[in-house]
Amino acid sequence: MSYFSSSTSYSRSSKVKGRVVLNFEKLKCLDDAVTLFHQMVTMKPLPAVVHFSKLFNNMIKMKHYSAVLSLFRQMQKLGIPISDFILSSMINSYCLMHRADSAFSVLPIYLKNGVSFDVVTFTTLIRGLFAENKVKDAVELFKKLVREKICEPNEIMYATVMNGLSKRGHTQKTLSLLRLMEQGNTEPNIYNYNIVIDALCKDGNLDAAINILNEMKQKNIYPNIVTYNSIIDGLCKFGQWEKVTTLFSEMVNLNMYPDVCTFNILTDGLCKEGKVEDAEEVMKHMVEKGVEPNVITYNVIMDGYCLCGQLDRARRIFDILIDKGIEPDIFSYNILIDGLCKEGKVEDAEEVMKHMVEKGVEPNVITYNVIMDGYCLRGQLDRATRIFDILIDKGIEPDIFSYNILINGYCKKKKLDEAMQLFCEISQKGLKPNIGVAKQLFVEMVSAGPAPDLYSYCTLLDGYFKYGLVEEAI
Repeated sequence: MSYFSSSTSYSRSSKVKGRVVLNFEKLKCLDDAVTLFHQMVTMKPLPAVVHFSKLFNNMIKMKHYSAVLSLFRQMQKLGIPISDFILSSMINSYCLMHRADSAFSVLPIYLKNGVSFDVVTFTTLIRGLFAENKVKDAVELFKKLVREKICEPNEIMYATVMNGLSKRGHTQKTLSLLRLMEQGNTEPNIYNYNIVIDALCKDGNLDAAINILNEMKQKNIYPNIVTYNSIIDGLCKFGQWEKVTTLFSEMVNLNMYPDVCTFNILTDGLCKEGKVEDAEEVMKHMVEKGVEPNVITYNVIMDGYCLCGQLDRARRIFDILIDKGIEPDIFSYNILIDGLCKEGKVEDAEEVMKHMVEKGVEPNVITYNVIMDGYCLRGQLDRATRIFDILIDKGIEPDIFSYNILINGYCKKKKLDEAMQLFCEISQKGLKPNIGVAKQLFVEMVSAGPAPDLYSYCTLLDGYFKYGLVEEAI
């Protein structure tokens, strides 16, 4: 479809007492947006530039990023005035398309049109760099902005950098940024503190997280539900239930009541300790308190029962989920399929997979891996291979686990040629081989006799050296 086609049967603007009223709320698709754009550029006088910005923002919400860029170029050709909001939309569109390098090409347009850079411009660029995992570039840009005083970072820019670092395990750097904020002109807010607390909790550094919480209170920065959820999650993971109870009481004293996320954290912690019946009691309690369980709540309890080998109870929870009118997601089905396969009921698992497809939920690589593994454990390698072929036919890329499952299955059946062929495919696809599986393949080759040929040795050694596993290779 051409972005500049003006034919449509539905107008998104109307006239009120001789003037045109632009209705952005009724935009439903790309055709509507493009048609409205063409109506706008032919109006006399032209609509205010803010209206073009609103149109582009609506298109970004609909994820039509490339169309936004195309219409912007059309604006330039027509000589329509450009604002900082519109240029920010262009940068945002490039970044959302994971094209941060192209987003930087918008900066000269700012200069050409006499538009000043602002903190929003650079925050968007930093977020785009992090989205592409260009951590070093994102940090360097932030440092350059501060060092050369190009713009004063605000709480949102700090939060963007802190969030990008914490998500990649750089907890100490995240904490250092918080300390930098505290010493500078930008006062940290609740969101900045929450990022640091969450990062510390995920690292298991709960004492440091609680210290930050106490610092906040001393500065009259009041924690919110997100703060408490992060700390409760960390405490649950380490089984510190007394401290969890203390935090619950503290929340209630602050007139802050647990939400569905809080209860999901509790049920997950209990299930991981094998206390699935207690987790189900928590779910009943949340209903009594007027908090409705969501699909995650049911998934957690289903998984808990499957891990305990209580498949009947897991299926009961699945049925309750359906009865409540909640749509099972890919995780719901994968949990049930995994539970069935672990009990050797692989054909039943395949039936569940067919059912999920009928319900419009497409299996993913995990679904196929679980069923392949189930068949391999039963020694039915032909069926496992059939599932692998279906995975390929569906256009789903096998992961390292897919290959490991089959290589392991072939080794157990002494089909070493097929195992070696799959091992070669792993190297060709750039996947990192599992050393345990590679060793098993080598041991099986040696024990099968005669001794492996030079090609087999070279293939295995190539797989080891390619990923820097020198000691294993030697």
